[in-house]
Amino acid sequence: MKRRHFSILMITGFLTLMTALPATAEDKKDSGALTEEIYLTIPPYAVTMYHKGRPKGSMTIRASLRVVDNKKRAQAQKYMPRLSNAYLIETNRLSHDYFDVNRPVSVAALGDTLQIATNRVLGHEDAKLLISDVSINKR
Repeated sequence: MKRRHFSILMITGFLTLMTALPATAEDKKDSGALTEEIYLTIPPYAVTMYHKGRPKGSMTIRASLRVVDNKKRAQAQKYMPRLSNAYLIETNRLSHDYFDVNRPVSVAALGDTLQIATNRVLGHEDAKLLISDVSINKR
């Protein structure tokens, strides 16, 4: 059972990664886009998960940030410690107030909250947060 669950998670993560990869140079020439998409890696982080107000596990998140503009990409790289801190604070708040270790995590709610934090820290809406993996470990 655990192997099957692990395999499903690995396949889902691989498919998510494959769909998040940037287009090839030929695809960009055909579409007329001259900018290169680069994904900035956000260091993975973990928060405590709760059940009925008591710590019962942990949640680890892996994500990346897509910024097309070179100036804004340099700014995002410079602000990466601030972004990581904002992500940790928001995820910790959600894990304490909203998520439960015994229920599935709403990755959509997590992504929306982290995107709002990204826009707030960077001061623009040109960066897109991509969550690649959310794993939960129960005690």
